[in-house]
Amino acid sequence: MTNPEVSNSPLKIKITEDMKSSMKSGDKKRLAAIKLILAAILDKEVETRESLTDETIFEILKKLSKKSKESLTHYKEAKRDDLAEQEEYELSVFKEFLPEDMSQEEVEKMIEDIMKEKSVTEMSQIGLVMGELKKRSNNRADMGFASKFVKEKLS
Repeated sequence: MTNPEVSNSPLKIKITEDMKSSMKSGDKKRLAAIKLILAAILDKEVETRESLTDETIFEILKKLSKKSKESLTHYKEAKRDDLAEQEEYELSVFKEFLPEDMSQEEVEKMIEDIMKEKSVTEMSQIGLVMGELKKRSNNRADMGFASKFVKEKLS
């Protein structure tokens, strides 16, 4: 197992440094959000028994963001503004460490290119398109939007 100081991931080092500065400044709200990230990273490291790459950490951050968005929706429906506000804040912290998402136009163009290259014409080939998109976009594409777009193109 690795010490955060001896990580091969610049992103993990940056997150750890952010945690330290949040502790020093007394920003408890930010510190709590960063600790969530580091806990998820540590869980994955324990599970895989190896140091994580930036790409793996991006995947973890995307999962945390997705859970946060889902919770935010539920809290707003339940009119729990206090909890919704906390989720929005955590989501904003998660997004600080994620690369910028691709625009919908970029995703559409990439999907069209993949469909041409792979000669995709049937709905049964959607997995092929989505897998290739995930690789090419380095997880920066909104996969929910991409899935809808591919289904529209194939129907």
